[in-house]
Amino acid sequence: MINNPKSETKLDTKRDTKVEIKQQLTAELGVISYIEMQKFFAKGIILVVDPSLNIIDAAFKIHCDDSACIEGWIHDKLLTRAHDEHAKKWLKSNTSLQAVTVAPWVVVQEQD
Repeated sequence: MINNPKSETKLDTKRDTKVEIKQQLTAELGVISYIEMQKFFAKGIILVVDPSLNIIDAAFKIHCDDSACIEGWIHDKLLTRAHDEHAKKWLKSNTSLQAVTVAPWVVVQEQD
């Protein structure tokens, strides 16, 4: 079998792009209080990542629109849209959240 340098370059580019995207998401990850997040809750654009998942991995799958993975997480309740019970709990306890934007979503995870 003859190696095709162009196909190897494409594979490397995809791998490098994946790494770069994850690095960018990691760099953009921050901690924010729910009080500061209320406007995003009001817009309905907060996605909550279960603590059993890595928030960067979840954000990456959302960025890549990996619908099979995302649907599985939604089905297993590992990824949910923030709802009133979240808001009440976060407001009452003045919760700080890890957050990263994956337009149009703000992906959050409660801190340990």
